[in-house]
Amino acid sequence: MSHPNRRLRRPRTRAAGAAVAAACLALTAACSSAGEASSEKGKIIEDAGPPQDGGILHTAATADAPSLDIQKEASYMTHVAVGTVYSRLVAPKTGKDIAYGSSELEGDLAEKWSKSEDLKTWTFNLRKGVKFHNKPPVNGRELTSADVKCTVDRIKTLPGHQLGLVSGVTKLETPDPYTVVFTLRSANTAFDQTMANPFMAILPCEGTKGEFNLAEDAIGTGPFMLKSWKRDQERVMEKNPDYFVEGLPHLDGIQTTVLPDAQAQIAALRSGKLDMISSLSTEKRQVDQLLSQIKGLQLRTEKGITQTRVFMNAQKGPFSKLEVRRAVAHAIDKEGMIKALRSGGSLTGPISPTLFGALPEDEVDELLAYDPEKAKKLLAEAGYPNGFSAELVATDGYGETILREAQWVQEDLAKIGIKLTIDQQDYATYVSSTWPETNYDIMYGLQTPMLTADEYLTSEYTSTGTRNWSLVDDPELDKMVAAQRVITDEAEREKALQDIERYVMEKVSTPLPLYAYDTQTLYSGTVHDYYPHPDYSSRELQDVWMEQE
Repeated sequence: MSHPNRRLRRPRTRAAGAAVAAACLALTAACSSAGEASSEKGKIIEDAGPPQDGGILHTAATADAPSLDIQKEASYMTHVAVGTVYSRLVAPKTGKDIAYGSSELEGDLAEKWSKSEDLKTWTFNLRKGVKFHNKPPVNGRELTSADVKCTVDRIKTLPGHQLGLVSGVTKLETPDPYTVVFTLRSANTAFDQTMANPFMAILPCEGTKGEFNLAEDAIGTGPFMLKSWKRDQERVMEKNPDYFVEGLPHLDGIQTTVLPDAQAQIAALRSGKLDMISSLSTEKRQVDQLLSQIKGLQLRTEKGITQTRVFMNAQKGPFSKLEVRRAVAHAIDKEGMIKALRSGGSLTGPISPTLFGALPEDEVDELLAYDPEKAKKLLAEAGYPNGFSAELVATDGYGETILREAQWVQEDLAKIGIKLTIDQQDYATYVSSTWPETNYDIMYGLQTPMLTADEYLTSEYTSTGTRNWSLVDDPELDKMVAAQRVITDEAEREKALQDIERYVMEKVSTPLPLYAYDTQTLYSGTVHDYYPHPDYSSRELQDVWMEQE
């Protein structure tokens, strides 16, 4: 693949290689924002009538979950796999009249919640009569505050991402079976947003105590129950007849088939074996072709928030030098990648563009401008005037488009003297060891979208961050991130967040965000009321229904 004759800013070039259609995980549209229907072909059917009960929704995944343990696995494949099994204390609202990616919350397991004036005490009042799935050893018993405590207690024993979410909790009290009180070390203006994170799904105490294997089974209070899991083949969910939301879910179940090959997914959609795929298409032409060939097929286009990333080891080899990392940032033609390899996208800094505190796209473009000559000068300043060689880790677990993007990065960096060979790893190795253990010099991949600016900054860019897998260690940055957490004035906090973003891009440069890509979800005309959210929980599937003959 080549991409010649590109100008430095806002390039509008085409890749010489043929565009490739890649169908990804059926629910990956939940990685994006601002959904819209196409004009005529592919039009989303609104107000299809009163919901009907019944039917199995058939979806696909490009890779399987490495395990089902949501507290031990950071992989979004795990969270998508069992997101409908579990519930949280609170959750983001979804629906026809709710803006995509809205941070507006509603009670999930909690019917109400409150905070103290000093923002250090948060009280959640649980719904009564919520039942766990009727599977041994839990056997459909009622959820209580003890399960919330068991969940948080287990989190504090593990090195997972959730540890950062609850690191500020100094005490958790359960004065009665339906009340949970969190005491925080310092004020937190949005602790309820933290509890709405899908990583904060509430487990039964039987699971946290090892009475069943959380890596191989999932028992929660969500709208669907895990019926079976054949690793690397399929997952089958069935309706939870005791779900605490009256009248939901509508579907009898969900069957997800693991189909790594994009063309196999497209063929299954054509034949009616799949009801939904998410196309990370490089060509609008192929999507249009499917819309013209499959009667009633609906298309949902989403402005992306899932970040494509270059991860560089800040403590090892050439990439330990800031000048080298900044050279990489200026050597990559991000706009060219979007145009050639994606259906659309937005340049992004460390905070995804739809979130509060994110820098405007134009300023991100200025700070990370495509400028190969500047990149060469930075390499020379770092002591590498002739460049160097390294391995670029990537995985096929995200689909073909990610590998094409890794090749694009490889070619761009070659032009400034950084010669990369691609180490293509299976998804399980990549996500379970290579990434979290920083067993790489440079790597290309995705980052699961987070729901708040604080989550991005605290988990990835602080020295003690639970996702600091680039080994960033900057005391000044640590102070800046800690300071913004307690600012209550909205305008002042937004300024602080944007100052942090500028600092990260100029003084840290890893992990290096490139852009948030758009996605296109194709689904059958019999599927209705699909209003996804970018949190990967798939909770919105409780509202989906299918027309019955």
